[in-house]
Amino acid sequence: MGLRRDLLLFPGGKKKALTFSYDDAVTQDAQLVRLMNRYGMKGTFNINTGLLGTEKTYTRDGKTVSQNRLEREAIHAVYTGHELAVHGLTHLDLALAGNAAAAYEIMADRKNLEDLTHTPVRGMAYPFGTWNEALVNLLRSCGTAYSRTTKSTGAFTIPEEFLTWNPTCHHADEQLFVLAERFFEPEQKYSGPRLFYVWGHSYEFDLREDWERMELFLAQMSGREEIWYASNIEICDYVKASRHLQYSADGRYIHNPTALDIWLSVNQAPHICPSGQTTCLDRQETV
Repeated sequence: MGLRRDLLLFPGGKKKALTFSYDDAVTQDAQLVRLMNRYGMKGTFNINTGLLGTEKTYTRDGKTVSQNRLEREAIHAVYTGHELAVHGLTHLDLALAGNAAAAYEIMADRKNLEDLTHTPVRGMAYPFGTWNEALVNLLRSCGTAYSRTTKSTGAFTIPEEFLTWNPTCHHADEQLFVLAERFFEPEQKYSGPRLFYVWGHSYEFDLREDWERMELFLAQMSGREEIWYASNIEICDYVKASRHLQYSADGRYIHNPTALDIWLSVNQAPHICPSGQTTCLDRQETV
């Protein structure tokens, strides 16, 4: 009997997932969300609630663009259907702030977002992308499920540690479309699932005048039956749930104690492990 290969699949037995993460709740997010909705995408928007409604400009290479923040009253209308996550109350560099200030920045921002969304807010992106082990431990004690860095990997791997979640690339990466082609290449026989994670700030589209480039990317990625279009928290929760599957000694029975149905590829055959049930692989049924 050969070695059995169990690999995670995304919901519906899909082998690929795509997610987006955008920071700061700038007014250009409204245009970005309209584009994402047009092409059936889902993403996460990381918000500094202490800066909502403030006005600011950003200048780079002689070009100045608006970096105005959305008004509090606009948040629901702009982001409906997408995830809202913590980005620190005032965009303080949390790795330098000390535990007390960092805890306040995180929890005050989270509370404000929960007041807006009427749901627990469990995700985050590090302001400036900076973090250290003390901050990671603080996030864990605050009940944060994941936090995104700004370190692009150029890869499609699922993180082992979601509190230091490195994205695939920034949307302005010169390799964006090369990575897209690689994402769609045929999988190796026993390759794991692929996760494409794009991040950025929507005011950068004005700065670079490349809204059309982003729309071209969204169009290329849209409407693919093999892709799960998901927010950051949906991916985090699903993967973490998969890590709680319980196997019998001989591997024939898999119990899923979580609230999510989990899909697996077992020797290249898709199997679903329904929530709260035990799956018998021999009979391909739940018992």
